[in-house]
Amino acid sequence: MTTETKAKNTILVVDDEPGNIDLASALLRDNYKVKAATNGKVALKIAQADPNIDLILLDIMMPEMDGFEVCKQLQSSPSTKSIPVIFLTAKTEVADITRGFTLGAVDYITKPLQPEILKARVNTHITLRESQIALKNQVETLIENAKLRDDIEKLTHHDLKGPLGVILFELPKIADKVVARSIEESINNVLNMVNNTLDVFKIESGTYPLNPDMVDINHLVDRAIKSVSRLTKKKGINFHIESEHAATYMNGEKLLCLSIFNNLIKNAVEASPDNGNIYISLSEKNDKVEFKLKNTGAIPAELRTSLFEKFSSSNHLRGSGLGAYSAKLMTEAQQGEIGFTIIDETFTEFTVLMPAY
Repeated sequence: MTTETKAKNTILVVDDEPGNIDLASALLRDNYKVKAATNGKVALKIAQADPNIDLILLDIMMPEMDGFEVCKQLQSSPSTKSIPVIFLTAKTEVADITRGFTLGAVDYITKPLQPEILKARVNTHITLRESQIALKNQVETLIENAKLRDDIEKLTHHDLKGPLGVILFELPKIADKVVARSIEESINNVLNMVNNTLDVFKIESGTYPLNPDMVDINHLVDRAIKSVSRLTKKKGINFHIESEHAATYMNGEKLLCLSIFNNLIKNAVEASPDNGNIYISLSEKNDKVEFKLKNTGAIPAELRTSLFEKFSSSNHLRGSGLGAYSAKLMTEAQQGEIGFTIIDETFTEFTVLMPAY
C-alpha cells in the first residue's frame, strides 16, 4: 500500500541581501520549496515562468527596481496577479504600508525577521490561498458538470465549513487589522459567489422561497459599494451617487436585491479604468424604484446580444460565468426589469426597475 506525499508549496524570496535570503530559506525550507531572486527583474522572470509559486516574500528597498514596482508588475499580469505578496520591510511608516496594500500586497513583515512571526504569517496566507483555490475549483467543477442543486447546496452548507473555519481561526493571530479585513473580505467573496450560484439554481428550479418585504435600496447600494472598497481604493475609483430621498423603499427580497447590486457594482469597478468615475442614481417613478449605474467603458458590440445569457463568453462578470445572467434572473423573479444602454460608445449604463413598496 502506498500513500501520496503532498507536494510542498513553493515560496519565492526576493531580497538584494543574500543574508536575508539565507535566513528566510533556513526557516522555511523544512515545510516549503524555496526559490530566490536578488533583484526585481529576476523575480518577475521566475514568477512568470513558474506557475506553481504560491507566495512571494518581497523586499521593498532594492536597487534598480524596488518592491513596490515589482508588486505593481505582478498585479498587472494575468499569470501572476493571484500570487499573494508579503512585503519584507524595515520601513514602518503608515504611508509605505498603505501603499503596499494599495498595490495588492496581502501582508507585511518587518525586519529583522522574527522566525515565529515569519512562519505564522506564511502559514496563514498559504492556508488561505489553498482554501480559496480548492473552493473555486469545486464551484467551477460543479457548474461545468451541471451537478446543480443538490451538490451545490451540499457544498454551501457542509464542504465550506471546514476550510473556511481554518481561515477564520487564523484571523485573530494577525495583529494588523487591515490584513485581517483583507482576508475576511476574500472569505466573504468566496461565500457570496457560492451563495449567488445556489440562489440562481433555486430560482431556475422554482424552489427559491421568495419573501418580498420593504427594502431600502439606499442601504443596499451603500453595502454593495463597501463590499468592493479594497478594489475601489486600489483603482482610485470615485463614486457619484444621486438620490431623491435619504431612504427609497422597494418591494423585494433583501438578499436577492443585494446580490443584484453587488454584481453590477463590482463589475462596474472592474471594467472602469484607473481613477475612473461611476455614477449611480436612485429615484422613484410610477410605482417603480429605479437604479441607474453608469461607468466608463462600452461593452464590445459582439458581446451585447448575449450579455444576459447563461455561461456565454460575455457573461463572465463575476468569474463564475453567472454575473449578468444571475442579476437578470433575480430581478425578474421579483417582478423587476433590467437592461443596459451604450452611450456614445464610451459609457455603459445599467438600469434596474423594481416595484416600489
